Amino acid sequence: MLLSLIGYIFCLLLGIWGFYITGAQVAQGTLTSTLDNLFLTMFAALMGVTCFGYLAWRFYPALTAGGAAAAPGGKAAAARFVLPKDPDYVDSHIPMFNKIWIGLLAFTALEVVLAYVQVAGALVMLAILLVLSLIKAAMIMACFMHLKFDHPGLSWVVVAPAVLCILIMCGYFFPDSFRLVELRP
Repeated sequence: MLLSLIGYIFCLLLGIWGFYITGAQVAQGTLTSTLDNLFLTMFAALMGVTCFGYLAWRFYPALTAGGAAAAPGGKAAAARFVLPKDPDYVDSHIPMFNKIWIGLLAFTALEVVLAYVQVAGALVMLAILLVLSLIKAAMIMACFMHLKFDHPGLSWVVVAPAVLCILIMCGYFFPDSFRLVELRP
């Protein structure tokens, strides 16, 4: 229960940080001054939306029930808020998490080797590394973020901002990467 509480507090602070950075960039008028500022602002905004979306999803049942827990004898305890119960699968899936972690290490090692030993042209290498990164991202989201086990609605809270971030990156960063490939001697 203590680890869950620490995780909830960390998620709350991360969400606050995301919205603070976004608000500061907008207030200073530096939102689109550089590509780095735009990326930082979009990342911070998506972080804030994702963290607060997760907290809202996690605490919604307790908040709509008035926060009262049933006391012994069937009476509702007055003004007592109860944290959501940890899922039962957390302890039973540690061996699977270890296997996923080892798989992620193997994929990372493969990416590093491919980056140093270029086995194909730049565009083919970029495509291979991008596919490996997407596989790793899917493994992380499914297992370490527990999307494989949770309600499908939570997946949309996480996947929708990720897809939006990818589309923004395609629009802003990929044209620069293709320009750099053409500039190489």
